[in-house]
Amino acid sequence: MVVGMGSEDSVAAAGWLGERARGALLGTFVGDALGMPFEGVEHTAIPVEVEMVAARRGRGTYTDDTQMMIALAESLIERGQIEAEHLARAFQGAYDPDRGYGGGTRRVFELWAAGTPVAEAAGQVFEGRGSRGDGAAMRIAPVAVRFAAEPSRLRVEASASARVTHTHPVGVDGAVVQAAAIAAALRDEHILEAATAVAATREITEGLRSIAELLTTARPEPGEVHARLGSSSDAREAVCAAIYAALANPTFEQALRFAVRLGGDTDTVAAMTGAISGAVHGKSSIPAGWLEALEDGDRGRTYVEQLATRLLE
Repeated sequence: MVVGMGSEDSVAAAGWLGERARGALLGTFVGDALGMPFEGVEHTAIPVEVEMVAARRGRGTYTDDTQMMIALAESLIERGQIEAEHLARAFQGAYDPDRGYGGGTRRVFELWAAGTPVAEAAGQVFEGRGSRGDGAAMRIAPVAVRFAAEPSRLRVEASASARVTHTHPVGVDGAVVQAAAIAAALRDEHILEAATAVAATREITEGLRSIAELLTTARPEPGEVHARLGSSSDAREAVCAAIYAALANPTFEQALRFAVRLGGDTDTVAAMTGAISGAVHGKSSIPAGWLEALEDGDRGRTYVEQLATRLLE
């Protein structure tokens, strides 16, 4: 209980935190499913009123973004912290090639299967440079939920979770910055300041500076934001695009539609936008039609909501 807070206030605060935590995880799922059908589509060809439409696995289904988020949450709940070997096994156990995994992640999985140690495999991809993609950032919401009240610990755990598959400094930094943004939203603190405070690479620091400048511009169109920030699968572009979309739009629905309309890596940018905006506004801000459209099998909508609650416990 917070000092000076009555029991009723404490219960209310805990309830609102749970609402925001559910918003962060379900927001990831919603953004992933909403953006998937438009991945790689030129931003000028994406409709203004983006809706859930059928994609390769059907309407409301998720990609590797949400699948890896679920596996990360499960590992974190079981172990209480990031343990690289355990997390790698969780990723391998959940792997479904039909979910659209990126080439770098698939290669890491192949190296693990061939006996390469978890601590070494990620550093061997992309000619030994490691991946600077957004794959570590897209799945990070469970780490932000679990360690939102411990900012220093959050940085350590977010970095550790990233390095299981991504070792390039930009790939790791993207995950840490995205985690900090979600955690700040959960704590109701200044998101851009929190993200800037933890940024460790020049590329992402410059991207965050561009966000600050864009936020002073009167409602730039998605094309203008795309030209300034980008929206590819590079962590520098995707993370900054997601943070901007979440900050520049007053509602969850507007933020997600804007994120998809940026084009490029639409499912991942929208998933990360959904994590931040869901943490700001809570589960109740997510349009009912979008939530109801989500697949709800063994590891579907209901299960993801349960994971959020368990992470807080």
